[in-house]
Amino acid sequence: MAKKKDLKNPIVCIVAMNQNRVIGDGNDLLWHLPGDLKRLKMITMGSPLIMGRKTWDSIGRPLPGRASIVITNSLTWRAEGAIVANSFEGAVIKADEWIEINKKNGNVTIQNKIFLFGGAQIYEMGLKYCDTIEMTKVKFNAASGSKFPELEEKSWKKTKLNSFEPTANSPEFSYWNYRRII
Repeated sequence: MAKKKDLKNPIVCIVAMNQNRVIGDGNDLLWHLPGDLKRLKMITMGSPLIMGRKTWDSIGRPLPGRASIVITNSLTWRAEGAIVANSFEGAVIKADEWIEINKKNGNVTIQNKIFLFGGAQIYEMGLKYCDTIEMTKVKFNAASGSKFPELEEKSWKKTKLNSFEPTANSPEFSYWNYRRII
């Protein structure tokens, strides 16, 4: 894969995780947060999303207004609405092509951003190419499951954007923006 400076479009990570870096149980999210899916849609609309096959399976369909680029080791896997890639580099190339084609077709809602969408293996592959992380931190008791990679904390400027108290239906959570500084 090319170096970060050689990327055509920036790669942004978007993730929801708990205090133990758990992002899911390998099949699904562990929590439901009011407004979080709307925020996710607002941030990612008009962009390609790079995800693993398990993340695709947990969603079960392409998300409207975005490209679903699915990385899989299988050379035969297909799903309606998925753009299949067999490597991280291949996924980035397909994301760049999707952006270029949609801009040429006059789609003004297209962003010049590619989003890492999960799961753990995809974050592990792509995080080194990201200068921005849009993070939802959830106070939720789970120690095991799929985990977000450990970050070198001193390499990131962290800004808390908003926080929400727990309710009868949802745990405490907050929105953060991380910017790479080193």
